[in-house]
Amino acid sequence: MNSITNRGGTGKIFTETDRNQINGKTIFKKPSASLEEIFEIGNTYHKNNQLGKAETIYRKILENVPEHSGALHFLGVIAHQSGNINRAIELIENAIKLTPEYHTAHNNLGNIFVDIGELDKATKAFKRAIKAKSDYAQAYYNLGLIESSKRNFNEAIDYLKKCVDINPRHIEAHIEAGQNFINIGNKINAQIAYKIVLDIDNENTQARLKLAQILNDLGIIEESQKEYELGLKIAPHDTRLLNGLGRLLAKMGKFQLAFQYLYQSLEVNNKNTETLHNLGSAYQAIGDIKKATDYYESVLKIAPHAAFSEKCLLFLALNDPSYSLDQFYDLHLKLRGHNNKPEHSKKKFKTINRNLNKRIKLGYISSDFRKHVVAQNIAPMLTNHNHEKFEIFLYSHSINEDEYTESFKRSSDHFKYIDLLTDEEAADLIEKDKIDILITLAGRFDENRPLIATYRPAPIQVSYHDCATSGLSDMDYYFTDKFISPKNSKEKFTEKLYHLPTYYQYPIRKMPEVNEAPVIKNGYITFCCFNKPEKLSNQVIELWAQVLKRIPDSRLMLKYFDYYCEPLMKSRIKKLFTDYNISPDRLILKAKNDVRNEHLKLYHEADISLDPLPFNGATTTFEALSMGLPVITLKGDRFVSRVTTSMVAHIGRPEFAANTPEAYIKISEDLSSNPNKLNEIRQNLRSQIHNSSLCNNEVYTTEMEKAYRNMWALWCDTNDYREF
Repeated sequence: MNSITNRGGTGKIFTETDRNQINGKTIFKKPSASLEEIFEIGNTYHKNNQLGKAETIYRKILENVPEHSGALHFLGVIAHQSGNINRAIELIENAIKLTPEYHTAHNNLGNIFVDIGELDKATKAFKRAIKAKSDYAQAYYNLGLIESSKRNFNEAIDYLKKCVDINPRHIEAHIEAGQNFINIGNKINAQIAYKIVLDIDNENTQARLKLAQILNDLGIIEESQKEYELGLKIAPHDTRLLNGLGRLLAKMGKFQLAFQYLYQSLEVNNKNTETLHNLGSAYQAIGDIKKATDYYESVLKIAPHAAFSEKCLLFLALNDPSYSLDQFYDLHLKLRGHNNKPEHSKKKFKTINRNLNKRIKLGYISSDFRKHVVAQNIAPMLTNHNHEKFEIFLYSHSINEDEYTESFKRSSDHFKYIDLLTDEEAADLIEKDKIDILITLAGRFDENRPLIATYRPAPIQVSYHDCATSGLSDMDYYFTDKFISPKNSKEKFTEKLYHLPTYYQYPIRKMPEVNEAPVIKNGYITFCCFNKPEKLSNQVIELWAQVLKRIPDSRLMLKYFDYYCEPLMKSRIKKLFTDYNISPDRLILKAKNDVRNEHLKLYHEADISLDPLPFNGATTTFEALSMGLPVITLKGDRFVSRVTTSMVAHIGRPEFAANTPEAYIKISEDLSSNPNKLNEIRQNLRSQIHNSSLCNNEVYTTEMEKAYRNMWALWCDTNDYREF
């Protein structure tokens, strides 16, 4: 259960009306002016946290007036503050017996029950407070907190609305309502809630931060930036604001400014793991793998086993050609080994229904059930699943939703949110659903959570759409194919490999027409790569420099959002090529285009796509091929180095895949030397793709379902796993 804070009442000194009357009734059984004065002194001590002196006065009052409700109540408050819970409950309940309409006493009794986890009793107490005083805003607020902690977000919002109807300036209620609106995916109303807070208190940094984050999520980037900047004018040393703005600017490709704010945050607190991680991410984005690694490792020195930094280090290793296969595998064991939990035994599935022909429960975990490449690739399969034979559960841990999310909900039998659950709580939910096969999607990427599998919530657990081993002993299978992971591959996995007969790529809809190869008009070859800068290792730059040298007058076009056009990145990338004697005027650096079709039209300006290594393109490879561009790739010795090899093999173009760097250069020379042949390839590639197994979802779905059946049959028969 999430903690419940800011409940009000406990430890607070009431107004004169609170002290003397409840709904017009006297709470002092024997009113006395001198007694009231003494009570006031006790309240003053209490307010100043002089609990001993306050307690002495309350006890003296009770010696004279044993039925003094106020003194009993406040003695109970002190007992609560001192950790004597049973005594606190006893005293406050005695005060309520004497004065049943004592609304603040009911509220404080509810606060005690919240603290000890008795939420049902707390709810009753807060409702009694409202019954005693119908316009008691604080009690409505507290009920909202309870419902929110129970994930009853709509009910929480109802209570919080009642609170602010009574007290429109109840800042905490507006902030809490905003968070609950976020929790139900209503970011517009959340935005409104935080703006109300800022109208009341323009210097409320919490509301300012939340508003900036929401605007970022809604894609209103410039407004988000303004909110962060306004917050920093009020609180220039607030690391939350500095980090938020730094992250946003890095996302926008404004790296110089991003580093400025992130280093300011580091000056405030050089042990702030969020800042250190964000610096790692920013350096990763510009392709400075060494500095990125240093910052991620500095996070782990402060917070060993910080899951997100571990994930990023593993991701960085994919871009580092210096790692041998053994070193790469050992790194996974080092960073992920501590997550193995032998106490979560497979033996707990002894009683599971092992009917071979049962309707298998499939559970997919992802943060990407929205407009995202992973989602687009699995969506057709989910739609085509045989729901008579498979029951589909989707576990989403993202609150970012769009029109695609609705289609995922329709294509599944159950759509459940786990974004507010811990890994262990999510695993408990999955286990209660009796999932037979749990599939973790793209565990290395974005906000995905492969560590849920370490709690062993399902008898069979599969890694899918990832690009290397998970490093987890509790992940049983890993989907691949014969081109990406050939039988003679020496790459190591903690999982058993399941070789699918075909790769699948979701075909891009409504693509621009394929144009004539620009070399026909230009008279020179234009190469391109639209991958992330972090994939452009020194090995890549050296190889591409050789390509440019061997093909006179050729150009290289680079694009990834606005990254290559940002001053820091532009100077960095030009220097990398200059170091290999390639003039900067042979580089074409393109800016971001938010319109999908306009982005794809940039391929109209290029003739051949160059695949990076060791970490190949995937979406970018498919885009280029679909727009008619040959994609030249170099076969490596690991999964990430063979993705493009698999794609071109499946579409009948294995000649685009080179076995050596020299062969890579030779393929580029051969394609460049015959513009007419290059144009012919260009005009035919799209139809080759669409007619290949690569885009045949029906076949792919059939093979996936066969895979799940094979896994299930083997487990039922032997309680074991093996390579397929």
